Amino acid sequence: MIAIALSILNVAGFGFAIGTAEPTHALGHGILAFGFGLWATRLRQGPRGGGELARMQDLLEQQEAALEDARAALSTQSFQLAELQERVDFAERVLIQARERAPLENPEKRE
Repeated sequence: MIAIALSILNVAGFGFAIGTAEPTHALGHGILAFGFGLWATRLRQGPRGGGELARMQDLLEQQEAALEDARAALSTQSFQLAELQERVDFAERVLIQARERAPLENPEKRE
């Protein structure tokens, strides 16, 4: 923003300096206006140009999508693990009940 303002001020200074009889002064303002304009353009593009920033944003979006997929898979696996644990607990209870009933149902086999 500052570079743009400086460029505009130097363009105005160039216009006023042309009205006076000092062409070198006007040339100095013209060069400064051009330089600040280039600087403002460069600042808008970022430190490495617009292409680098766009590439990094695309990469970030891809990584965000991959992270969402991983979270969804983890959530599904967590649900499946909880369901499996319930089934194992149920099977253990059934086996324990079967072991406890077996001696009671056949007391003759013990003697």
